[in-house]
Amino acid sequence: MNLVGIQKLIGQKIQLKENNKMERELDYAYKIFVFEQIHNATASVKKRWIIYDSILGVLNDMREMELIDEIKYRITDNENDVKVFKSSLKKIKNKNDTLNLLINSI
Repeated sequence: MNLVGIQKLIGQKIQLKENNKMERELDYAYKIFVFEQIHNATASVKKRWIIYDSILGVLNDMREMELIDEIKYRITDNENDVKVFKSSLKKIKNKNDTLNLLINSI
């Protein structure tokens, strides 16, 4: 491998590290936001966030990582959580039964 090839490889590794750091920061910000929403909240609010967490789990199983990130960004930007989930989930064409049940329970 020549010098240019090594520089490209190093650049790719640095970019991957930066992307992972950004993802961790997004995940952390989302967790803090959710904690603030459910801390001292009513049972119905806590139930709603449990449903949201289950939806994100199903999306993770479906490998919809970009959609998960979009939801987390929008939620942490203080958009209405119900609107964010409903509008984001409309983008998925092939929903499984579990996801449909969760969507209908929002």
